Amino acid sequence: MKIGILIVFRNAERKVEVQQFIDLFAEKTKLNVCFVNNGSTDKTFELLKEIQEEASIQISIIDVKKDRGHHAAIKAGVRYLTSVNELPYILCLPKYTANDFKILEKVFHTIQQEKDILKSLLKKPKRMVHKNVFSLRGILEKAS
Repeated sequence: MKIGILIVFRNAERKVEVQQFIDLFAEKTKLNVCFVNNGSTDKTFELLKEIQEEASIQISIIDVKKDRGHHAAIKAGVRYLTSVNELPYILCLPKYTANDFKILEKVFHTIQQEKDILKSLLKKPKRMVHKNVFSLRGILEKAS
């Protein structure tokens, strides 16, 4: 089962640790990862490109030139992911913060090890924007 991971960044230059992401995405996986740079005015986009080049998995980047809000950024990412892949689920992190890496790490390892648990977690959480788009934070709260 392929799963999309959508992460929205906005002026996150100081929050993004490139090596952490490279290490996280070192394993081969069936995840389809998409970063959305939501009108950042700092070097966030350059850091995302560096992660994309160094990671072992394919990562797509959508560069939204002007910030039109998180919902617009999420919709852009969802449209892209659904246009290139048939994904039953997309897990979304609508605004990346420094603390979110731990969430990503935990969800990523859950997906890698126990896909059946993930399927049960996705049965009743609150959906975002699109019928098969779920919040990573919501999934993690339900798992706890």
